[in-house]
Amino acid sequence: MKSRIVVNITASVNWRRRPVGIIRVERELIKQINRLHANAITPVFLDARSKTFKTVSHRLFDLVIADEWVLSETGEEDGGKVYQEFSDFRPASNDKFVTVGSDWSFDIPDRVEELYRDNKVLIPALYDLIPLLFPEFTPGPEFFEQFNRHYANVARLARSVFSISEHSKSDLLDFWKRIGVTKGAPHIDVVPLAGLKRKEVLPELDKADRALLDNVKRSGEYVIFVSTLEPRKNHQLMLDIWRELHIERGSQCPLLLFVGMRGWGSDNMIQQMSQMNATSDGKVLWLQGVGDNLLSHLYANCAFAVLPSHYEGWGLAATEAAAFGKVCVVSSSSALSEATGGLTPAYHPLDFPGWAKELRKLIDDAEYRGELEKRISENFVQRTWDDFGDEFSARLL
Repeated sequence: MKSRIVVNITASVNWRRRPVGIIRVERELIKQINRLHANAITPVFLDARSKTFKTVSHRLFDLVIADEWVLSETGEEDGGKVYQEFSDFRPASNDKFVTVGSDWSFDIPDRVEELYRDNKVLIPALYDLIPLLFPEFTPGPEFFEQFNRHYANVARLARSVFSISEHSKSDLLDFWKRIGVTKGAPHIDVVPLAGLKRKEVLPELDKADRALLDNVKRSGEYVIFVSTLEPRKNHQLMLDIWRELHIERGSQCPLLLFVGMRGWGSDNMIQQMSQMNATSDGKVLWLQGVGDNLLSHLYANCAFAVLPSHYEGWGLAATEAAAFGKVCVVSSSSALSEATGGLTPAYHPLDFPGWAKELRKLIDDAEYRGELEKRISENFVQRTWDDFGDEFSARLL
């Protein structure tokens, strides 16, 4: 009997706003598996009420993977209706169970084990081990326990593991060695992420997005930082540098543009940002709810990008900036050099003098910036989500 590819789409069913981070990767992977294995895929949903997996109807599956699902303004109205689209899920011994959402919060390995017993069918994702390595960058101490339990169970139960970077793979192998579970542990396959694709012609913008873009460009040159606003992403470093730049340059200071949703633990930083003279003078701006079309224009028109995060399992924003031929100054820690192909400047996330000097040079020295952009355009290899899907399928399915 031909094996089924069981895909857990719980996170995507529950997400009704613009996809970011893990949700974005999950949605892209679901689309790719559907593209390559439409006749083999069985989508499932973890029902929080019964704590059991349910098979998702084809009708709901098609709705969920469409972009309109996350952009819908009727999410609250649709929420209760999804339960009408489920039926009992019955496991088969030759299934492959793909699950790449926030699985640590829902004991997914344990629930898969309840269904399949000793049959190793689980194919989970590894994004990063931040709650184990840097628990201070998580909303609460419960994440340490969740990750500790989750990845110990992955070592015991998984058929294989999908990792988004070599750096994350190394972190997981170190963790397994530390807790003594390397014997019999599954193979870890690294499949690098893709990102927003640069097109020969930029997409058309609606009236609202055009107005936003015009407002940004009206300020002159701008530096873009695409990320959820939370402590780990290190927006504070950029605000501290921009405070100095604005004091030095006044109206000649370029615009610092934050693009991303409000995350946990960012209230004090956002309040500080709102009170800065640089913000009052129009030299710091924060945009939320930006769609891919506008984001493409923002990347294409920026002077350069920054991603000073304390730690990343990959760093999609750095990849996307490079895809648009733009320099993205990144942290020298974690997987960010993989995300940019090692083609852009990198500094320790706490190296204020190093970052400040590099940003001044990129702002003031057009020849230097042009040389870096030339190196990126000649050497950066842009992966599409189709490339990602093809490799994931070949390695793990």
